[in-house]
Amino acid sequence: MEISYIVKFAPEAKSDYAFDLMVLTEREKFIVPIRAIGCRAMLEFPDSLDFGLVPVKFETEKAVMIRNIGEKTTKWQIHTPQGFKIDKTEGILEVGKSEQLNFAFVPQHARKVREELVLSYDNMEAIIPVVGEAHNDNVYLSKTHIHADATSITLFSHQYYQIHNKSQVPIEFSWRAFATELEENEKKMRLTAQLSQEENEERMDINQGQMNEDDDDDDGSLDSDDSYDESELMAKAQRKKERSLITLNRKYASIKKAVEEDKMLFQDEIFSIEPLEGKIWPNTEMTFCMTFRPQGPYHYSCTAFCNTTCAQDRLALNLTGQGKGPQASLSITELDIGDIFVTNQKTFNLCIENTGEIDCHWKLIPFETPFGSKF
Repeated sequence: MEISYIVKFAPEAKSDYAFDLMVLTEREKFIVPIRAIGCRAMLEFPDSLDFGLVPVKFETEKAVMIRNIGEKTTKWQIHTPQGFKIDKTEGILEVGKSEQLNFAFVPQHARKVREELVLSYDNMEAIIPVVGEAHNDNVYLSKTHIHADATSITLFSHQYYQIHNKSQVPIEFSWRAFATELEENEKKMRLTAQLSQEENEERMDINQGQMNEDDDDDDGSLDSDDSYDESELMAKAQRKKERSLITLNRKYASIKKAVEEDKMLFQDEIFSIEPLEGKIWPNTEMTFCMTFRPQGPYHYSCTAFCNTTCAQDRLALNLTGQGKGPQASLSITELDIGDIFVTNQKTFNLCIENTGEIDCHWKLIPFETPFGSKF
């Protein structure tokens, strides 16, 4: 057996309506939801976004129009995948209005990319494919290895080289100390862990100092004047501890922030590169100066890495150099003094010439032989 009911709907305005109809029987109770949809928003947006072939690490922008062709004002929101950016992620769009959105594609690897962005509005979602392909462009070093001229300690020498940008876009470069971004992040993590350990040790010292002060109070080593009762002394000590902890937190928060924002640029006591950062315009080149400052008469070597647009891997530059110490020579290297009578003394002139570029300090080391003491 069944029974039918007719539900009549007479809206007073063009909007959404919702009602839950409750049905009661002798055995059960159930609810029949009734929904009526009035005005509906509808956004006009491209079916897909194709950035085409772009250089790796280069920010390529694409302007897109979004328009409300529906019947009511709506709020929209866009979620972009990794590697893509947008200048505005949400907004409110009135009926018949449009807005320009700027999307940016910044690929970090030379490969094809196919992702999806989500456009949400009026309790609906639209999936839009986003595609692009990144490639390495024609950017290279004029030299991959530079050997500095032999340089005396305390002095310096220069060598010059170029970065050639044969691409069609301007590139940004920076000389780094590590070959990959992963190594940079690992270094930052180690520094952050070390800072956290030092912070915990200082925090323990502050707490331990507070405990020692409490013990001193119990022993009566503080001022025994009755003008300060025990509770006031404890409150003063607690305020001092809180101030110390606040200062400690501010100190290490500032240091950790500096570590996080550090670009890990190339730094070395022996070799230096100028400039470390900059921009090179299309079809041009930039000249760099490598300075070698040896601190001893040794062979030095290190590697600098150039992180640049249009190149997925950082460009490696090997740097080597030889330090020179003081240099001197004798006017004669061998002297025949002939036969000399016993107890007779004979004088010879010997010259030392400084043939190097820095001061030469010399010292005569006597020979510890039977005849060495006779000279």
